[in-house]
Amino acid sequence: ERRHMKKDWEIYRDTGILGGYIPEQAKLRQTENGEVATVFRDTTTRIEEDCITKQREMLIGSKRFCITSVFPAEPCATPTDKLLACIDAELEKEARSA
Repeated sequence: ERRHMKKDWEIYRDTGILGGYIPEQAKLRQTENGEVATVFRDTTTRIEEDCITKQREMLIGSKRFCITSVFPAEPCATPTDKLLACIDAELEKEARSA
């Protein structure tokens, strides 16, 4: 069953935000090297030698925001690895102070 994907104007009507973050509408694409990339319909992706840049615009109220995210082309760790390292550091800090 395919769910209805809201149009940009419907999102704006319902939320007041143009270009809202809707993870359930993301598309997963496999890259040439076998990795999985998340693609949103309102995001522009540029791949360069040393980085991957994702850009999108959001209209919130009467203000326009241009969002740019820059990721290294060859990451040293996954976001999950970094989150687990942060959690481990917090647990270690708590254990030392107890």
